[in-house]
Amino acid sequence: MKKYLLFIAVIALFVTSCENANKSNQSNENATETVVVEEITPIMVAEFDDQAGNYVGKKIKMKGTVDHICTHGGQRLFLVSEDSEARIKITPDEEIAAFNAELEGNKIVLIGIVEEQRIDEDYLREWEEEIMSGSDMADDKGEGSHLGGTVEKGGEGADMNEEMEKVNNLRQMIKDSGDDHLSFYSVLCTSYEVVDDNDEDTEHDHDGEHDHDGDHEH
Repeated sequence: MKKYLLFIAVIALFVTSCENANKSNQSNENATETVVVEEITPIMVAEFDDQAGNYVGKKIKMKGTVDHICTHGGQRLFLVSEDSEARIKITPDEEIAAFNAELEGNKIVLIGIVEEQRIDEDYLREWEEEIMSGSDMADDKGEGSHLGGTVEKGGEGADMNEEMEKVNNLRQMIKDSGDDHLSFYSVLCTSYEVVDDNDEDTEHDHDGEHDHDGDHEH
């Protein structure tokens, strides 16, 4: 009798194991079939300053005119639009590496990741120490407000008084804001394409490939 009960128990355990294995396989198959597609939000240049805080670390799509490309290695461009005074700093990702100076004046559609630069008292105190010590501050911390959205420490040979004025102005802006920091936003470009004025819907190359001799698809 004991052998019979033991045999029944073994059979029941085997059946239960098979059922659990089937459920596990089904679960794995469902997981394999699930594809997560990153959402890309279209944002107007004129709306960027107001909306950027909601999309830090996320991909957005923008269309505008290339107003200026920095001559030092093409490491940033500034995007503008006819219906706004906004000027947005755009930097290239590792795949793009640098922006071609020929882009200046062209309309482009780009996809990129919103980045935030935070300026608080610790940042300003560190900046002051660098100024007083005469350190080389050419660390590309951004572009002053007159250049579009972020804040830049002066480079090698920067005027000490001008640098201190930047720090003091920012400290006053923080005080006036009622917050403990200021946020400045820019976009890390992952792909872009030159477009005509008539082009409203444009497909993008998300692989970062680009052709400087053709239609500048990126």
